[in-house]
Amino acid sequence: MKKTKNESPAGNLSPRDTAVQEKLETLKKEYKDLDTLKIRTDQDIANLQKQLDDLEKQAVAEYGTSDLAELEKILEERRQENELRVQEYEQHIQAVKDSLAKIEEPGSGGES
Repeated sequence: MKKTKNESPAGNLSPRDTAVQEKLETLKKEYKDLDTLKIRTDQDIANLQKQLDDLEKQAVAEYGTSDLAELEKILEERRQENELRVQEYEQHIQAVKDSLAKIEEPGSGGES
């Protein structure tokens, strides 16, 4: 039986066919690697989406909203409240120090 050009035996490939075969194997490996990366990336996206959903639910439960602009507004309001409380506390501490200083002054009647 006579073989045609396209029917060369498996172990008898031309250099051109060998190069194409090697390139095909390289591309198959790259495709497999990319497919694995895609699967991993899709899983990461799904996990991150679940985390985002959970955090949005938590924000609604704790602050009544998950809207970023509203949350930033709430944060700013709380910062201002905290700054005011710290300032009031500082004034209170200073008033206590002033009272103690008056009591400890000689001749102020605070001595026994």
